[in-house]
Amino acid sequence: MSEYDLVCDVCTKPLEPTDGVLSWSTDGATESGFRLGHTACVPPEATERLELRRLVLPNEYLGFVAERLGRQIADPEPLRAIVWALAPFVMRHDNPAEMDTLRAASFGARPGVKPGSDAATPHDRATTERPGKLTRESHSAK
Repeated sequence: MSEYDLVCDVCTKPLEPTDGVLSWSTDGATESGFRLGHTACVPPEATERLELRRLVLPNEYLGFVAERLGRQIADPEPLRAIVWALAPFVMRHDNPAEMDTLRAASFGARPGVKPGSDAATPHDRATTERPGKLTRESHSAK
């Protein structure tokens, strides 16, 4: 396996950050049962979950780790392994998740979805050319 391979903790099949979930249980101030997995593999006892596609963004990753610092972790080893496993995705200079998010933010769409292909996010002229935005015709040099 390469350093960029993730594996589901439940079914042991390969896991992509775009379709994975980090799940864990919270009981008061104590957290336990940290697991990486597919959405379908989340254990029923997990009370919390976070999509990996968001967790590999640098600010989300740092925020998640910072939140764990003040909490009691019943068994810290799985969390430590997960933090180490996700670090190469976050620290890459060409982080594809971050690039997708920046691109998608400019269109107001979900990362990884090609503009115009998602029916829930229309990209017609009426939507994209709001009042105050220059029309295409005004950009031409005549």
